[in-house]
Amino acid sequence: MRIVFVLDEIAFFHPQFLHRVLERCTDTVVGAAVVTKVSDRSNIDTYLKRHWYYLKFSEMFKLASRKFGLVLRDKLPVRRNGTFYSVRSVLKHWNIDYIEVEYDINQSRHLNWIEKKDPDVIVSSNSLIFKERLLDLPRICCINRHSALLPSYGGLWPVFQAYRSGEPRTGASVHVMTKKIDAGAVLAQKATPIRSGQPLYDLYDKCFDLSVEVVIEALEKVKKNDFVPVSNGNNASYFSFPTKDHWKDFRRRNGRFA
Repeated sequence: MRIVFVLDEIAFFHPQFLHRVLERCTDTVVGAAVVTKVSDRSNIDTYLKRHWYYLKFSEMFKLASRKFGLVLRDKLPVRRNGTFYSVRSVLKHWNIDYIEVEYDINQSRHLNWIEKKDPDVIVSSNSLIFKERLLDLPRICCINRHSALLPSYGGLWPVFQAYRSGEPRTGASVHVMTKKIDAGAVLAQKATPIRSGQPLYDLYDKCFDLSVEVVIEALEKVKKNDFVPVSNGNNASYFSFPTKDHWKDFRRRNGRFA
């Protein structure tokens, strides 16, 4: 199969996730779209800056230090132990052609570039909405990686929402993309337990670790034309950014951001 990736350029998690998938993927990755800017309504950095008072000083310090350290390491010429600190550095390492996307991937120039790659499958792990033309563009389908046990906890900050709701576990899912966000048939899924006091950063790190296996499994199913969904018995739910009451629930459960 011919594959195109669409990923957010986030120093946390995405670079190593992509690198490990490419190490395992036996199909041909013909290109990638790197999302470098998203609108405020789905921008995590903007939300945190506007609602900084929900974070503890220690959490703000840890997040800022980690982000600064990753950006700094990405500028170094030497990679150690196959570690990468940006999506673009991974794509350059694998010699994969890519474009950069700001705010809207549905613009004609982006769609035309992807169409020329003649993809069978588009693999998404990003914050942008795919409109109908993009969903119909690949020969087989678009699939999306999501840090939750779908159909529960679609939308934004799924791991946060699972933690503050008292769920015993979270995980990673890959589903077929449809017009409705995070609502298509789930092709593959793996879970990880949630421990009281476990930082969200560590939980997301585990979800992306699981995501490597989940994406590979989903691609194998697509290759075999196997679209039988997996089922976990969960009810569907969808969330936007956390509210004040959500943060109260999170702290009451000994929640830590970092």
